[in-house]
Amino acid sequence: MSPNRLVFLMCAFLGLNLLGMHATATLLPFFITEWNLTGTEAGWLNGIWGLTSTLAIPFLTITDRIDARRIMLAGALANTIGFIGFALFADTYAAALAFRGIQGLGFAGTYMVGVKAISDRIPQQDRPKATSRYISSFPICASSSVVISAQLSQAFGWQAAYLLPAAAAFAAFLLALVALRPVEQEAGPRRSLFDMGPVLRNKPVMGFGIGAFMHAIELLGVRAWSVAFYVFALTQYGSVDLLWLIPGATTLLILMGAPTSFAGGDAGAKWGYAGVTAALMVASGVMSCFVGFAAAWPMWLLAAFVLGHNLLVLADSGVVNAGAIAAAEAGSRGTLVMFMALANAAGGLVGPVLFGVVLDASGGPETVSGWGWAFVSLGGAVIFGGAAVWFLGRAERQPA
Repeated sequence: MSPNRLVFLMCAFLGLNLLGMHATATLLPFFITEWNLTGTEAGWLNGIWGLTSTLAIPFLTITDRIDARRIMLAGALANTIGFIGFALFADTYAAALAFRGIQGLGFAGTYMVGVKAISDRIPQQDRPKATSRYISSFPICASSSVVISAQLSQAFGWQAAYLLPAAAAFAAFLLALVALRPVEQEAGPRRSLFDMGPVLRNKPVMGFGIGAFMHAIELLGVRAWSVAFYVFALTQYGSVDLLWLIPGATTLLILMGAPTSFAGGDAGAKWGYAGVTAALMVASGVMSCFVGFAAAWPMWLLAAFVLGHNLLVLADSGVVNAGAIAAAEAGSRGTLVMFMALANAAGGLVGPVLFGVVLDASGGPETVSGWGWAFVSLGGAVIFGGAAVWFLGRAERQPA
C-alpha cells in the first residue's frame, strides 16, 4: 500500500473513532444542570477520559513486539462499548464517569497507535511527513462531533449523541480488520515493555514530549470548556437568541485550525521542528491569556481573540509529534508512541480538570474573572511547553 493510501485509510479509521469525542463537551451545559455539577465535577466528567488513557498507554510499548493493528482493533471495540454504554446506562454522574473512562481506553488504543501502524508500513524517509499528515487530520476528524452531537441531542435526545459514535467506532473496527494488512515487527533488542531508556536518554524527544503534554493541556482544556464558555459569553451580551449557533460555530473553529496544523508540520520540516514548535506554542499561550477576559469587552474583540486562539491552538499539533518521530532512535518507535500518547492523554486529564478548578477558585462560572484566569492557566502551561521544546529540542536530527 502506498504511503498516501495508507494515511487516507488511517485517517478514516481515526475519524470514525473520533465521531463522539466532543459529545460530552458539547452537552456539558446540559449535564451541569441535569446533575447539578460544580466546575471541578464537570472538569472530571471530561478529564476522566484522560485518566484512563494515561493508565492504559504505558502498555502500548507492546507494539514493538506485536502489530499495532491488533491494538487498534481492541481500541475501536472499547470505544464502541464506551459510547453505547454511556447512551444506555449513564443515568447518573457516577455511571457517566465510568463509561466516559472506557472511552478513554478506546482513545488510547486508536489515536497514537495509528502513528506506529503507519511507521511500520512505510519507509523511514516518509515517516515524519506521513505522521504529520495523520496527526494534523485530528481536528478534521473530530470537528463534526460537536455539531452532530448537538443536532442529534436536540432531535432525538442526548443519548442519540452517543449511539451514532458507537456505530461509527464499530465500523472503524471492521475497516481496520478488512483493509489494513498485518505486518511483521522489525527485529531489535529485546527490552522490558516499560523500558523508557530510549526516551529518557534522548533530550530532543523529552523536549517534544513535554511540549506535547502542555499542548494537550491547552487543546483539550479548551475543547472541554468551549461550548460552556460561549454560552456564558453570549449570555453576558444578552444574545441568548444566538445560542443555537454555538455548535456550528464551534465546529467551524475546530476546522479552521486544521490548515494551521498542516502548515505547522510543513514549516517544521523546512525550518526545524524545535524552533517552529516553540514559536507556535508561545503564540498560542499568549493568545489564550486574553480569551476569557475578552467576554467583558466588545463582542467583535472577543470574536477576534476566539478566532485567533483557535487558529493557533492546533498549529503545533502536527509539528510537535513529527519532531519527536524525527528525533527518535531506530528500533524504539513503540516506546516513543507510548511516551507521546502518554503525554497527550495526561494532558487530556489535566487540562479540563485544571480549567474547572481554576474556574471555581477565581469566581466561578458566572464571572468573567473565573473564565479569564481559567484560560490563563492553559496559556501558561503551553508557554512553558514551548520553552521546554526550545531548550531540549534544539539538538534534533534535521529531516533529510
